[in-house]
Amino acid sequence: MIVDVVVAGIGIAGAFALRKLSKELEVVGIDKREKLGFPVKCGEIIPTRKEMESLIPNLYDPSLFDIPKRFESNRTKRVYFHTGKKEYWIDFEFHVVRRDEMIQRIALESGHRLELGTVIRGFKDGKLITDKGDYEPKVLISSDGANSRIAKDLGLWSYEISSAKQYLMKNVECDEKTVYMFLGKEIAPGAYAWIIPKGNGYANVGVGFRKEFSNESVHRVLERFVKECPYSSQYLKRAEIVSKVGAVVPIDRPFGKAVHGNVIFAGDSASMIISHTGGGIPISMIAGDLAGEVVNKFFEGGSLEEYDLLWKKYLLRPLTTSYRIKKAWDLLAKSERISGLINIASKKDLEKIFHCQIPLKLKLLYPLLRL
Repeated sequence: MIVDVVVAGIGIAGAFALRKLSKELEVVGIDKREKLGFPVKCGEIIPTRKEMESLIPNLYDPSLFDIPKRFESNRTKRVYFHTGKKEYWIDFEFHVVRRDEMIQRIALESGHRLELGTVIRGFKDGKLITDKGDYEPKVLISSDGANSRIAKDLGLWSYEISSAKQYLMKNVECDEKTVYMFLGKEIAPGAYAWIIPKGNGYANVGVGFRKEFSNESVHRVLERFVKECPYSSQYLKRAEIVSKVGAVVPIDRPFGKAVHGNVIFAGDSASMIISHTGGGIPISMIAGDLAGEVVNKFFEGGSLEEYDLLWKKYLLRPLTTSYRIKKAWDLLAKSERISGLINIASKKDLEKIFHCQIPLKLKLLYPLLRL
């Protein structure tokens, strides 16, 4: 079937692309799930507009982050970091969203045709092959996530990924205006753990995990975090598991080029992510929105190559900085000196790291770490 645009994968990036694409175009959104956004495979936090203006000062449209109340389950005011020896409180505001509902409503309200329960089998000779037939799009927006089949078929998939596992829990006893993050090899090898309150005693409780840093399984690491870790278990004494989910996220540099012929990669499929935290929603919102805008202009005589210029203009610097922070973090973790550095870090240092800025201490240490 020949169509103007196929949006392959309707997560955050795909939904925001659909929202931006002109209704005058013949657009098909494809997703393997029968229910969009479900199961939820992330912590569901989005920095507020104020925080995004700090993270990306030249952002073309900060109103993108005026999240409607209907998608918000909670709004937090601060982040608590625990390193095993020290604790820090940092002012940083998040929307905690109902990600599944957000994706569903945005995709449906785009007015474009959606083909759900449709599995992508491959991409070859300009054709997107699915279990329900082939599509031959004039433009293909690949927003099919960290395990992008399209990126693999084009020989582009080579980025590093990290495993994560999360429980949705009820009866969590914590300050619901605080996002909790816990660092340390014994807590979350190669990553971090979190408690993200959704309101009314519910919270997303999870861990990131990388095999190169541990011989354990991600399941065991999460169980220990919930039941045994003294820093987190105090909030979870009466908590009960409502649901479980596992996922993988890219933690690498973004593609050097996200436009390949008539294919545009947006979000996780292009490793566009804040790699030192695994934060993908805000980046995918921007990437999807930009992809839709560029495709609209393409059908008016523009070039798809403009997408590479735009996403790099707005996203390359914070994503590259984030990757450098993540690499320094890895070097410290492997040398088992991470606690030492974190414990000499100031609150201001962590605030900079959280805003994708490299503090002076890390700038000075990074060349030594590489050696």
